[in-house]
Amino acid sequence: MNKSVNRRLVGTLVILDSIGVALALLVAYWLRIVSGLLPERAFEEFAVYLRVSALIVPIFLLIFAFNNLYDTRLVRGGMEEYAQIAKSFIYGIVAVILLSYWVRVATLSRGWFLLVFVFGLLFVGGGRFLVRRALAWVHRRGRLRTRMLIVGANEQGQAIARQFRAAAGAGVDVIGFIDDFLPVGAPVPMPDQPDAPLRVLGGPDRLHDVARQHQVDEVVLVSNAVAWETFQEIMQRLSVDADQAPFEIKLSPGFYEILTTGVQVTQVAYVPLLLVNRERITGPDKLLKNGLDYSLAALNLVVAAPLMGLIALLLRLTIDGPVIERHRVLARGGGEFTTWKFNTGLGETPRPRFAHPLALADGGQATAGAAQQITRVQRLLYDSGLDKMPQLLNILAGEMSWVGPRTVSVGQVALHSPWLPNLLTVKPGITGPWAVGWKRSLDDEMRVTMVYIRNWTIWLDVQILAQTALRVLRLERDKARLPER
Repeated sequence: MNKSVNRRLVGTLVILDSIGVALALLVAYWLRIVSGLLPERAFEEFAVYLRVSALIVPIFLLIFAFNNLYDTRLVRGGMEEYAQIAKSFIYGIVAVILLSYWVRVATLSRGWFLLVFVFGLLFVGGGRFLVRRALAWVHRRGRLRTRMLIVGANEQGQAIARQFRAAAGAGVDVIGFIDDFLPVGAPVPMPDQPDAPLRVLGGPDRLHDVARQHQVDEVVLVSNAVAWETFQEIMQRLSVDADQAPFEIKLSPGFYEILTTGVQVTQVAYVPLLLVNRERITGPDKLLKNGLDYSLAALNLVVAAPLMGLIALLLRLTIDGPVIERHRVLARGGGEFTTWKFNTGLGETPRPRFAHPLALADGGQATAGAAQQITRVQRLLYDSGLDKMPQLLNILAGEMSWVGPRTVSVGQVALHSPWLPNLLTVKPGITGPWAVGWKRSLDDEMRVTMVYIRNWTIWLDVQILAQTALRVLRLERDKARLPER
């Protein structure tokens, strides 16, 4: 985005934040003092709170600015923005409390401050969320997009390009590559859009010229895709021409294809290092996902318990073999655990307990009807996904999630070995993108699963759960899916 658009965005954020803080102050005052819903105390008059509030709003806006909440890059940065909002409110409330003691303006309600924090997070965070959704909507319609050039057309550079092209809401248009080894004009195939390959637009020596010619906003330099001399030359020229460079330059460590987890920049003896997270979902994101998992699992288990008992009884009376199937599967981080499912035969026709003609007085015709009925019950369990109900216990045990990659059995480690470093950074799921999207092969399944892991948000989980619920109601479980594990 250009500077004028950035200024308008910052202005919009300042206005929305001011409104959010003011609403938080007013709603907190009404709930704590006016409503009568909370215990009464000897409070200051409304005029006192009004004067204090007139000081609080600009104080909070200044603290927001110091915490980089008006850096437009943070606006598109996910949960980091909300964490900074919470931190800013804590600093702001502490500052106002200290100021009120020093100046001796008034003795303000501690409960009011607590409610200001709660409603501030709600209103300011809600405003930021609306801005984020509005930006994504505008980006998808081709406006206010960032033009990006990638230096390095190796597998890592191609993977980064595919990711940006797949995430339309990110507002990034990859226009091509700069490469050390491929000739100018060479096509770089994109599996997601085979009819629209990107091309090499020049060598590293023409980076600045190509960037100006194509009005590039950002350049991503894949460090392991270019020669060391090329990398050094680009960085030296950037430092010399910092004022004249028409773009921002960002470094990719070059491990994108084999990493789905985030990294943190750390320093040891003033040496910048990248600390690789062992889990993809951490911090506030992890709290949100766990909250969704445990709450939905507990609610569903209350409703599902009688139904599970009925299904178990029906299976016990109608088929030989175990009612519950047990599978040893890989856990997040590489351990193992046991997951459970009702026995549906996994596509095989189970032998009914009363299949022999002598078992029923009515003879073979009744036996055939019984076999057909049993087959329909087990098919219904499989098609509806109700065979997975016992896995609610795996969710409550913290071993599985509602949404995630498909479970991988311990006997299929070799088959999944290329993807295991990424698959094992999250919990396996009862459902996932593999359950609601069409696929033809294991490669297709892994590709959509990797996109899910890299682009995870709580809203994506909610979307997949809604799509899964519709498929369950329509009995549309994928018949062409890979064998259950």
